[in-house]
Amino acid sequence: MRLASLLFFISSGGAPSLVSSQPFANCDLSSYYSTLQTLPQQTSRDDMHNLIKSTHRRELPYTSSSKQDVWDGLLATDTDATGQLIQLIYGDKDVPALPSDSGTCDSWNREHVWSRSRGVGDKGMDNTDLHHMRPADCNVNVARSNKNFAQCGTVDKLSNCESPAHPEAAADTQKDKNSFLPPASKRGDVARAILYMDLRYDGDDPDTENLVVSDCPEEVPNGAGIGYLSQLLQWHLDDPPDEGEKNRNEEVCTNWQGNRNPFVDHPELATAYFGTPRPLPQNGAGYSCSGPTTPPPTNDPPTKDPPPPTPPTNDPPIASLIITGVIDGPRSGGLPKAIELYAWPPTNDPP
Repeated sequence: MRLASLLFFISSGGAPSLVSSQPFANCDLSSYYSTLQTLPQQTSRDDMHNLIKSTHRRELPYTSSSKQDVWDGLLATDTDATGQLIQLIYGDKDVPALPSDSGTCDSWNREHVWSRSRGVGDKGMDNTDLHHMRPADCNVNVARSNKNFAQCGTVDKLSNCESPAHPEAAADTQKDKNSFLPPASKRGDVARAILYMDLRYDGDDPDTENLVVSDCPEEVPNGAGIGYLSQLLQWHLDDPPDEGEKNRNEEVCTNWQGNRNPFVDHPELATAYFGTPRPLPQNGAGYSCSGPTTPPPTNDPPTKDPPPPTPPTNDPPIASLIITGVIDGPRSGGLPKAIELYAWPPTNDPP
């Protein structure tokens, strides 16, 4: 809708600031997780998935001339206190919030952190989920394309690395043929957006796929994989949620969708649901994909202990049977005879 109606604005120090006309209850941190049977840190992956799915109460249109859409949402979640500057995810800088891109790539546009071509598509709730939608410089967005998230040298030769990833990108960004490295100050934000999408979308919602973050994304069915899990997990540890990300999480829930990103609220869930990072590949060798990647911990009950071994006895040994046979009786009838030969003491020789 792009600021089409004054009904959705409030004044903040003389500057316009967009707010939703549809706030949601129970979005504060203390209330949101109160329906769980356990503490959030102890909640199973399935139960947490059900919570963030059932509370996702609003699907924004991607673009609309009559309703609030993704443009409006980003103007609310990613602008500064004045509402006049918007922060770019890969540029790590603020630019004027208006105008946004009108198709000429001369301003900021809407970035799907989980790329559309990697399972999100252009329909469904995942396509407009604000937890992974971010403002980006249009040209940097093009440079990122649908590359997996990783540092150079992960699956390509270091000689193919470009840094920064684009003249308009932050100085510490990188890209090669297969990978894109966000700025250090945003790597944790990117990681938590990706982990949220994996947890939130399992293909049950209309027009969605089972999204999977993996060290082997090309092996995920239906082209719905993104990488690389191990590096994203490490970024999540190295760049924990700051106040800006926490405030954004609150805004998305309260005024736009009704659900929260649990990895922002409870960072320890990342290890609980996805395991620990594997070592970085060397010289572009990539991660081993001959078997499963680091399996996420399960919430299955512990395996029962095996039964104790049978205690030894003092019974005398049994003689070893060597030969057994049956001798037929006479032609005219009579009972057949049987013979068995035993060895003593017992032997361990094969028969």
